[in-house]
Amino acid sequence: MTPILEFIKNSTQPLSIAHRGGMALFPENTLLAFHAAVDKYKVDILEMDLQITKDGKVIVLHDDSLDRTTNGKGEVSRLSYEEISQFDGGFRFNNDKGEFPFRDKGIKIPLFENILEEFPQMFLNIELKGYNLKLIQKAADLINKYNAGNRILIGATNFIQNMRIHQILSECGHYLSQLDIYLFGVFGSCGFGRKYWEIFHVVEVPLHYHGLHVYPLLRKAADNMGLPIIVWGANDLQIIEKLKADDVDGIITARPDLM
Repeated sequence: MTPILEFIKNSTQPLSIAHRGGMALFPENTLLAFHAAVDKYKVDILEMDLQITKDGKVIVLHDDSLDRTTNGKGEVSRLSYEEISQFDGGFRFNNDKGEFPFRDKGIKIPLFENILEEFPQMFLNIELKGYNLKLIQKAADLINKYNAGNRILIGATNFIQNMRIHQILSECGHYLSQLDIYLFGVFGSCGFGRKYWEIFHVVEVPLHYHGLHVYPLLRKAADNMGLPIIVWGANDLQIIEKLKADDVDGIITARPDLM
């Protein structure tokens, strides 16, 4: 399988990256969403978030708690996977008609290992949530077990956690932490800090941050540093088409049907 960094470099068009599997179309971070993204919408990369349970299981979930996406309540770190798996992962999803079409369909919060087993030929873009060192170690064990390192981009919002990821998961592709993005916009756009930015393989940036249109500045920095740029937060056709015309390297979207 072509390594993910080579795949990104050689692509002749912006890559379609399903944000949490396409969270505007299906319950986020579920096997249902990921399979639809691959089978129906032919995405290039699946984007997902990982958390760790009380009993050390790595699960695919964005939030620290179950409250927003399931019919359960409680912090993931205080619950075992057996407890978490009792809840409905499609319970809170509603469509534009206000309906809840995925309730009681047997949708569960998946294990990260489920993803590695069911998508052996897919590229993955992963965020490790929080700052738990054990999460990195457990995720690394699974990535090594499935020999998946060269098909994964991985990072964390937290600066220290992101540096740990670099050390423990050195075979994966890496992107910037939140603090790095701030610094990248300021210094990278002026051409400063090249030696530091070279430790990263891609730049993943938002279109907007706290109401500010930050993409142009970050795009300038990426161009200055010669790094591929992947943009997230593009969920309508007009913005997606503008980014395609701007020749970004990838678009992380909740609407892979628009790609």
